[in-house]
Amino acid sequence: MRSQNTMCICLITILPWMVFLIFTYTYSQTCIDDVHQTVKRIDNVHQTVKRIDKININISSSICETSIDSYQKCYKYVTELVPYNHVTLGIETVNLLRKQLKAVNQSLLNSSLYWNDDDRFKPFINLMSSRNECQILYCGANEGGTDGLEFIRKYEDCHVWFLEPVTQFYDKLIHSHSILQELKTGKHHMYNIGLSNKNDLIDITWQDIRESQALTLVGVHEKMKDIGNELKYKLILRDVAEILFEFHILSKTNNNIVTGELNLLHVNCEGCEYDVIERLIKKNLIKYIRIIQFGSHRPSAIRSSISQIYCCLQQMLSTTHHLQFGIPWAWERWLRNDLTEQK
Repeated sequence: MRSQNTMCICLITILPWMVFLIFTYTYSQTCIDDVHQTVKRIDNVHQTVKRIDKININISSSICETSIDSYQKCYKYVTELVPYNHVTLGIETVNLLRKQLKAVNQSLLNSSLYWNDDDRFKPFINLMSSRNECQILYCGANEGGTDGLEFIRKYEDCHVWFLEPVTQFYDKLIHSHSILQELKTGKHHMYNIGLSNKNDLIDITWQDIRESQALTLVGVHEKMKDIGNELKYKLILRDVAEILFEFHILSKTNNNIVTGELNLLHVNCEGCEYDVIERLIKKNLIKYIRIIQFGSHRPSAIRSSISQIYCCLQQMLSTTHHLQFGIPWAWERWLRNDLTEQK
């Protein structure tokens, strides 16, 4: 009887210790697993940074060598594709050809050759990293923000930044029921600004806006003297290199090391694409953008030199990115070189 009592006392004494040890072991394993997961996530971030840092070419010193073969081919192609000086975009070329070819079967005229409007919604390759974080900067939302709404629908993990500098267009955007519903989530954002290669406040007229149903940012300063007494509208332009940090898409460490990524730069701004992309190249920030998608235009202010500008941009972009598809004076998409290798 005494031995049984002794055994019971021992069990009562040992049992709490056993429970404690089992709990401690289980908790320790959970903590270890959490640490492993955290380390794995940190390692993924480091691997991404390492991949980006491999792009060590000094892009800021890149210049367009007009004598090289790739430039010559590009210039010949784009010049022959749209030989008409007064045509601004591909769709205008289509309309012009239709007028000239009235007697020809209209089915022979492939409009997609000149304005590949649907291509911009093709599924993206390697849009997101393993961290499932996604930022889309959408420049030129116009009146409806159509492209941004489509990205929100297709890519639920992405935060979309709608940018529209023209107040008349922005007012319609901000009163759109579809846009308001998305903004209420706090996940997406809208700003009444345009992107450029510097911060500026410029005057435009309603004629500037009406001519293209958008805004040609390039060359606006050069024609300011011709505005005269026309009614002017103020336009806020922001340096794209600053916006990436202000929106916390990119950040800098104490050692001035850049971290972060922009998943998609989507630009449809009737001419500002040249200033924006060239600025990112010169500031060596282009390598922190996974995908660049833009519509190229032929604004009247730089029509005489647009083919040279376009082909030079193609050469500079090919240093860090690979062209997935594209038609001059229409839509094109560029995927960063390290992601092309992963594919």
